[in-house]
Amino acid sequence: MRLEKSFMGDWPALPCALQQHPFYGQAVRRMGGEAGIYRVVADGREIGRVQVLYRRVGPGRLAWIGRGPVWLPGAPLAARREALAGLAGAVGGAAVVQPDTPLEACWLGAPAVMSAASVAEIDLTAPAADRMARQHGKWRNRLRGARAAGLTVRHRPVDMAADAGLLGRETAQRKARGYAALPPAFLHHWAGGDRQATRLFTAHQGQDTVAFMLFLLHPPVASYHIGWSGAAGRKTSAHHLLLWEASEWLAARGFARLDLGTIDTERAPGLARFKIGSGARIRVLGPTLLPLPRFLRVASAVDRAFPLAIRRNHG
Repeated sequence: MRLEKSFMGDWPALPCALQQHPFYGQAVRRMGGEAGIYRVVADGREIGRVQVLYRRVGPGRLAWIGRGPVWLPGAPLAARREALAGLAGAVGGAAVVQPDTPLEACWLGAPAVMSAASVAEIDLTAPAADRMARQHGKWRNRLRGARAAGLTVRHRPVDMAADAGLLGRETAQRKARGYAALPPAFLHHWAGGDRQATRLFTAHQGQDTVAFMLFLLHPPVASYHIGWSGAAGRKTSAHHLLLWEASEWLAARGFARLDLGTIDTERAPGLARFKIGSGARIRVLGPTLLPLPRFLRVASAVDRAFPLAIRRNHG
């Protein structure tokens, strides 16, 4: 197996996690980080792509592969297994890898530095009636209540200058509740690459904005990024309506999946219930692994090198 350098414009339209899309690497580079995109080649045949982020750790360099590689359709199982086994060595130096599935983690056979997380994903290829049928009864009732509350829903690409005050509400909410997310600078640099790669859904009661949800678009997948709700938004279940309207808009434009991020029933039980109740499928990822045993002694450096928000898939 070998890795061959690629570039953002050469990335095929493959369903992938946010961390594997070139837009993510582009934002990291604009923030001063380092990211590389590679073709995964086995026996002379390309079987996938992988994005690698790099950070300096003391005198060395640490590679981080989040929820990758992304396999091409029809990539042979044996070739994928062989590629994963050689992935850490191919990127050079120490590497931290979070495979997208538990099976791929087993193939790596490396020590874990973080246990596996679970993510919530909505299948947008299913008809609207089927997606609604998957919702929990209480969730569906709150959606109906939100529809009857007279809320107006609007959506458009985010405008970092005009929306600064609105986004600031989420930042304040984040500090008050103590949850982790990607830093505000990440959104600035993501939107700086292409504003059309964002979609901001807002709920209004009269002239007042009572809630919003912001999604990052990396076709054919969209990822929930951040959201905020005021007292009126919570009272009217505005987020239920916003998520449904966003799902409908994305499905109509050919998106295959909406990634709602990780499920944390201990630290964010309310958000976990919201995601699960939406009808999303809960899928377990692979644990975060350190494939080179001789670098186990720098596990604490791994924690320092990668922010909690990135290590936990931005929640």
